[in-house]
Amino acid sequence: MRARRDPAARFRVRAFPALLTLSLALAPAAIARAAQLDAVFANQGQPNRFCPSDGSGGFLACQNVSADVASSAGVALGDLNHDGNLDAVFANTGQPNRVCLGNGKGGFTCSDVSADADDSTAVALDDLNHDGNLDAVFANLNQRNRVCLGNGLGGFSGCTDVSADSEASTGVALGDLNHDGNADAVFANAGEPNRVCLGNGLGGFSGCSDVSPDTDLSGGVALGFVNGDANLDAVFANDGLDQVCLGDGAGGFSSCAYFNVNDLSVGVALGFLDGDGNVDAVLANLGQPNRVCLGDGTGGFSSCADVSPAVDNSSGVALGDLDRNGTLDAVFAVLGGPSRVCLGDGMGGFASCADVSPDTEQSQAVALGSVISTPAPAPSMSQGSLLAAFTVLVAFAAA
Repeated sequence: MRARRDPAARFRVRAFPALLTLSLALAPAAIARAAQLDAVFANQGQPNRFCPSDGSGGFLACQNVSADVASSAGVALGDLNHDGNLDAVFANTGQPNRVCLGNGKGGFTCSDVSADADDSTAVALDDLNHDGNLDAVFANLNQRNRVCLGNGLGGFSGCTDVSADSEASTGVALGDLNHDGNADAVFANAGEPNRVCLGNGLGGFSGCSDVSPDTDLSGGVALGFVNGDANLDAVFANDGLDQVCLGDGAGGFSSCAYFNVNDLSVGVALGFLDGDGNVDAVLANLGQPNRVCLGDGTGGFSSCADVSPAVDNSSGVALGDLDRNGTLDAVFAVLGGPSRVCLGDGMGGFASCADVSPDTEQSQAVALGSVISTPAPAPSMSQGSLLAAFTVLVAFAAA
């Protein structure tokens, strides 16, 4: 077993900011061919970027989301003000988190989520208090994780702690783990047990517990139905062996198992890649080829392979049907180089990869969605059900 790195050094965002989670559990019927999927990138020390889709698996010229030069580590998309256009929420480190309202034409107007300047590493959206407005949950590094309730106008009415715990959280995914109709949160932690916090349906969380006793260096988490039952399972991207934990349907996890090889994985997305109806995983790796692992339908992953031979500093991944051929493609956020798009072959692999743009950026996360409105827009990118087939955030799966 290889020597593990100092968690404080590995996951200190300002020093080494590759802390992302991208979460997605796709239903086959949710892959919409009509909508073009655009990409929004969270960047470190540079303006965040918006890249419009060309509809054929590539992207047109990218542009700044705003003039802000932030330390963004995560991004989520959703319709926060009920105007039918996708908005973006950015998780920032050492600065207030930001919300940027989309105008449906590729432009954004940005403001602070709150005055808090936390070390946020990831963000997920869902309607936590059943008022019809999207709320935000932020994963924070060595601080209390935070929940901010949306006001339905594109802003947030207030933020509170998820719990009294201060952990090295690097990712968050939302879903209904105990079938009570409320969104629960799973946090990926570095050097500490990963945590699950059960939602109370009022915009807060009733209690948190360890997913398992394991203390891995987790950099991301995604939720999906990995073993085919009605309970959401969790997949963690780790520095080392990656891990899948099977949900027990009561808000906990019955067992965890490791898979893949000793990669430095910091992001994970789930989807159906080979048409067999089993959930597959794509992992974003730092300094190593990105990986794809095919699900066996029983809660494990039977085979893993490189997405391509390329060795990038990938820090996040999102899945969506970019060329509208009915198969899932992958977009990787890359640190210190052009971000990459890899087109799926429908058999569990990827036929080709290309640069999203010639830009060399410090991209830490990516979200996909129909930012530019079309005559038949994609469903709202809520984290709250499997209708959010194109976002980087796990859907809140109704029981």
